Amino acid sequence: MTDALFVAVLFLAALTLFNLIVVLGVVRRLRSYETRLGAVAEPPLVSTMAAGEQVGDFTASTVDDRVVSRASLGGPTLVGFFSPNCPACHERLGDFRAAADGHPGDVLAVVVRDGGDVAPVLSALAGTDVVIEEPEGPLARAFGVRGFPAFIAVREEGVVESVGFQVPVPA
Repeated sequence: MTDALFVAVLFLAALTLFNLIVVLGVVRRLRSYETRLGAVAEPPLVSTMAAGEQVGDFTASTVDDRVVSRASLGGPTLVGFFSPNCPACHERLGDFRAAADGHPGDVLAVVVRDGGDVAPVLSALAGTDVVIEEPEGPLARAFGVRGFPAFIAVREEGVVESVGFQVPVPA
């Protein structure tokens, strides 16, 4: 009986050691995949436009009935695109407001009406020129916006200076 118990304990110890070796091998393999995927991962594409490209033609009205167009982008302009259904958009509203307060030129916010309640976004953007448009509206097409939030710094004559998921820092 003692010999059988000794063999059973020895067998369980060997099985536990084997299990530990297999688990460590799997963890090592997962970490190598994570490293490879991390090197390949890119930031989310928020716009098809790149720095140096010119913004497409557009005409839209702000909530205050002011007409904006590419021609009205005379100097440095900070443009932010928001969706009411986007949690990241709500997180970055404060950053956008802070950047807008310190921006030397015009600031334009675009709220895409995609089924969510636009009122909280509009109240957070009070004091800023805001355009409300449908998905794939004229501004989204002109700026090539594909994801939210999207922030685009535009310099003279409607040329894109920077595009990103974070609010760009003025140059």
